[in-house]
Amino acid sequence: MATFSIRIDDDIKARWARLSADYGLNQSQLLRQAIEEKLEELEDFYAIRERLDKPFRTIPNDDVWKEIGLED
Repeated sequence: MATFSIRIDDDIKARWARLSADYGLNQSQLLRQAIEEKLEELEDFYAIRERLDKPFRTIPNDDVWKEIGLED
């Protein structure tokens, strides 16, 4: 596992330490989880943005229901 170094404001570090201590959380594990969640969010955002940049056509609801076998 690699080491990652960042600079943060003292108040953010204090909040992080306080939260970890108050709830018995592992600071490294909590930070890894936060980074992973943000990366997933950004990956989704950019995938959607990239898809929306491509031309597309709309499909009427009735056609969608027919295609997936749920027509009335």
